[in-house]
Amino acid sequence: MDTTPQPTPDMEPRTDGKAIGSLVCGILSITCLWILTGIPAIILGHMSRSSIRNSMGRLKGEGMALAGLVLGYISVALVPVVLIVLLIAVPSFLRSRQIANESAAVRNVRTITIAETNFKSSSNRYGDLQALISARLLDDSFTGQEAGYYFRIETSGDDYTVTATPATPNTGRYAYFSTSDTVIHYSLEPGLAPPGRAGDSVE
Repeated sequence: MDTTPQPTPDMEPRTDGKAIGSLVCGILSITCLWILTGIPAIILGHMSRSSIRNSMGRLKGEGMALAGLVLGYISVALVPVVLIVLLIAVPSFLRSRQIANESAAVRNVRTITIAETNFKSSSNRYGDLQALISARLLDDSFTGQEAGYYFRIETSGDDYTVTATPATPNTGRYAYFSTSDTVIHYSLEPGLAPPGRAGDSVE
């Protein structure tokens, strides 16, 4: 025997607003707002189902509330999966970015050494960064951050030192330098070179 309370003939059951809210939040939770609306979908879904059960047939929308609940729980269940993926992907991405920036830094140091050789042949001296840019041997991108590194040139008599230093630890692990011998070395600082290779030439 069905004991579910029935609405009176003159009262049409209305849809519970919390059920609608739960469904809307549930849909948003698996599309764009994820857990921000997943938890509200669960809360509203439980509240709506309780209100509908206690409404003596005056409220409807239990299906919408249930759908919002399911979608909300799915979005919350995805949290550990997403966190695991991020824990794996983010360090890998940062390491790939570091390696790419380090390779670019070595190439840029080599470009500067070539520019210094050309400048010396025409001016009988080595030039600083601004002098090389003015001579159109380098572009002005070297005055700021270039591929995650800062570049500096110090001249002294018949020699020069060009250094490439990472802007942050995330943009590069190692620093580099070169002199008029045109050989590119790792930094003399142990913390900016591979273990045991401070000052060694870059292979």
